[in-house]
Amino acid sequence: MFLVLGNATVDESMTVEAWPSPGQTVVVGPPRRDLGGKGANQALVLGRTGAPVRFVAAIGRDAEGDWIAARLAAEGLPESDLLRVEAATDRSMIFVNGAGENAIASTTAAACSIEPAMAAACVARLGPGDGLLMQGNLTLAATRAAFAAARQTGVRTVFNPSPVQPGFADLFALVDLLVLNEGEAAAFGGAGAPEEAAQALRRAGAGTVVLTLGGRGAVLADDAGADHVPARPVPVVDTTGAGDTFMGVLAAAVLHRGLPLRAAVAAAGAAAALTVQRQGTVSAFPSGEEIAGLLPG
Repeated sequence: MFLVLGNATVDESMTVEAWPSPGQTVVVGPPRRDLGGKGANQALVLGRTGAPVRFVAAIGRDAEGDWIAARLAAEGLPESDLLRVEAATDRSMIFVNGAGENAIASTTAAACSIEPAMAAACVARLGPGDGLLMQGNLTLAATRAAFAAARQTGVRTVFNPSPVQPGFADLFALVDLLVLNEGEAAAFGGAGAPEEAAQALRRAGAGTVVLTLGGRGAVLADDAGADHVPARPVPVVDTTGAGDTFMGVLAAAVLHRGLPLRAAVAAAGAAAALTVQRQGTVSAFPSGEEIAGLLPG
């Protein structure tokens, strides 16, 4: 069983010709609404791999929360695992340029309503061999409480510390699999060549590190050393959600399927390559059938 403890948002995406400068107004394309939030995204992809998943997130007592609950239920993630809070349901504004790159601004009031005791109580329902997958949208205190509870019960931990928060590096000793991009690695002191950065993060306490490099693939570092897995060259339409696709498939491949790390990273990269060729967030994710074709065995 996987517990994904994270956030869920309403995504509003718009295309832009160029990023606006301070004080500048730009004309954008028509908005497209989609389900989003790194927690929801990764839980959906995990579910499509066939892994058993529970998704816990906080949503508001509003129409947007109702809409999110319905979308998740359609993917087999029940509303009973969602926490209704007084804060408004979180939203993300996503701007996508002509090269398919995105810039995202998100609210976190609902996600930050999950208190440390609540986070620990969610993890307490897991047992040895289960998996906990978290991102950076909850508070530092809640994230720490969840990982500490997982350590006490033998739950395997996966962390995607995005967005970065001060203090996250102190949690790395509680993390079995750390997955982050180059900018995030640099924020935690993992500067230099990707292989060196990944090894530096291992020395900071993380068990295994996977450092994603976008179109250049990914670097992995574990007890056997560091290795580079190249990406598939594909035309890029929209990079939104590609990292979450990578996370969901990687977590399932390593913890649910038991694949070797290099094979798991290759499968995750191939799934992300499908996502970047499509517009949107959840609407761009590979289907269960597509993911099954990428996972050996």
